[in-house]
Amino acid sequence: MKNREMEQKIKMTIQHSFSNDSDRLQKILSECDLSKGEEYMQQNIAKKKTPKWVRWVSVAAAVVCVGIISTFGAVYYTQNISVDSEIILDVNPSIEMSINAKEKVVDVTAQNEDAVAILDGMDLKGTDLNVAVNALLGSLVKHGYIDELANSILVTVENDNANKGAQLQQDLVAEINRILSGQSIQGAVLGQNISKNTQLQELANQYQISLGKAALVQTLTQINPLYSIEEMSKLSIHELNLLLESQGNSQQNNKIQSTGSASDKAYIGEEKAKEIALSHAGLSENDVTIQKIKLDYDDGMVEYDVEFFTATQEYDYNINAQTGDVVSNEIEPFHANNTSPQGQGATITLEQAKQAALSHAGVSANAASFKKVELENDDNKLVYELEFYTSDAEYDYKIDASSGAVLSYDQEQFNQGGSSNHGSSISEEEARRIAQNKAPNAQIVSFQPDRDDGQEIYEIELREGNIEYDCEIRKSDGAIIKWEQDIDD
Repeated sequence: MKNREMEQKIKMTIQHSFSNDSDRLQKILSECDLSKGEEYMQQNIAKKKTPKWVRWVSVAAAVVCVGIISTFGAVYYTQNISVDSEIILDVNPSIEMSINAKEKVVDVTAQNEDAVAILDGMDLKGTDLNVAVNALLGSLVKHGYIDELANSILVTVENDNANKGAQLQQDLVAEINRILSGQSIQGAVLGQNISKNTQLQELANQYQISLGKAALVQTLTQINPLYSIEEMSKLSIHELNLLLESQGNSQQNNKIQSTGSASDKAYIGEEKAKEIALSHAGLSENDVTIQKIKLDYDDGMVEYDVEFFTATQEYDYNINAQTGDVVSNEIEPFHANNTSPQGQGATITLEQAKQAALSHAGVSANAASFKKVELENDDNKLVYELEFYTSDAEYDYKIDASSGAVLSYDQEQFNQGGSSNHGSSISEEEARRIAQNKAPNAQIVSFQPDRDDGQEIYEIELREGNIEYDCEIRKSDGAIIKWEQDIDD
């Protein structure tokens, strides 16, 4: 019993102890002056308050840190993410690569359907430029776009820094030649630097070609205005390169870096074209003087233009460059007073005549643009009549076709009288635009810098259907000084 009574007392004591916990807690809290505690804490905080200069140093340090991080971020973005150069590789497939300042590939895009197959399965982002170029060329060769029959490729570089762009272009041309040589292909590589402009972009959009190909087509049509942009845009880079080579040296041609020769193995060749023309005319090579054999383009067809003459007849043949078919031929009387011209069969070539004139004038081939190179019969003597100009003069020459001697020459300086308008002269492109604005729907068929009445001019012919326009634009200020319109019956 005593034990049981003891247990009961202990149980009652415990229950009593915890029955009024909430009341006890309230009593304890009421006895504590919390406001004094808060005051004490605030005094302690005040005593430990940081000096003002320390806070300013902290702020300055934070600003410096932010600046360092921002600068590092900007440098990293510029060198690794930002696009430094755009590079376009054109064959028929057109592929555009964006690279950063470290020449790492940022992006690659196919510019046409053919290029989609070339890029299939490739992930070139982040790779070195040369590695990417190697991979792309391997795919182009594998798919048959580059071989011994069609060995041309166009490299176009766009960079805000002209010197850097030019160096990158040269490096790429050299690298591509090295890669193709390693695959036993003698490449013909074209290189050019471009700057994006509205006209070039519109041209590319209109004909659905790359900016690089648009720039090449524009250059070629400036060299030979008889070529239309629409027709040229349909050709492959290899065909354009062949036509470019056939134009010879010109100031416009110098815009493009060219290495190697475009293969003509897919065509019959100049020698075969000559044989076909002579056979069709019933003549042998000993009977004629060859005036011209030139690869050309007309009515959607690549052809050879073959011109030659005898003592009495002049022949002009157009031969299909692929099949050898005679597309057209013309025979006209050659006025020689019924006497065989001196030196027939022993004439110098056109190139030799050009070199004779340039050497006499003291002008390099790269500095001259030829307007006229023709073999003529002058007083019973075969002569080459040549007209060419440089940046500051125009030259007229007659060269003896048998000996290469200079028979006569004339030189006329531009901007005579000590004045010079080179700084304010309009460019050929601007002159074309002025004429085109005058007749928006017409096609420029002839464009020739010239000199008339002591002033430099651009002579331009345009055609719209059966309407032909003759235009002369003054080079110094772009004024139209002649505009004539004729309607063909």
